[in-house]
Amino acid sequence: MCRLPLWRRWGAKGIVLLGAGAILAGCGSSDRLPTAPVRGKVIYNGKPLEFGAVLFVPEKGKSAEGLIQSDGTFVLSTYGTRDGAVIGKHKVAIICNETQRPGFKPPPGQEMPAGKPLIPEKYMNYETSGLTAEVTKGSNEFTFELKD
Repeated sequence: MCRLPLWRRWGAKGIVLLGAGAILAGCGSSDRLPTAPVRGKVIYNGKPLEFGAVLFVPEKGKSAEGLIQSDGTFVLSTYGTRDGAVIGKHKVAIICNETQRPGFKPPPGQEMPAGKPLIPEKYMNYETSGLTAEVTKGSNEFTFELKD
């Protein structure tokens, strides 16, 4: 069974924008591909992005995901906590919407809303973001600079 814990935090719009391809990319296979540690930083308009999530979608295998910390840094997980991403080429999406803001709670009695995007929506879809990364054996570090 595919387990995507971060997606619940991204809201419905984040799931739709990422597309079904990311979900299917890592959920149908029981084959565990080799991974390598991945960490990095997301910069938006010259400043660290303070919250959100990063998704790496490989050409083959399971997607990797990580939460963005208050200093803009992230660490990816694929099969287990902080194990990195599948070795190879990846398309990348960055998700950041108001419902991901630390401490955000929906109004009492209401479901979590989709949330207003706080970065250009093109970055929230790995097919349109224009962001890529190649994960190699050993430690990997990436910086993604986003602009309006």
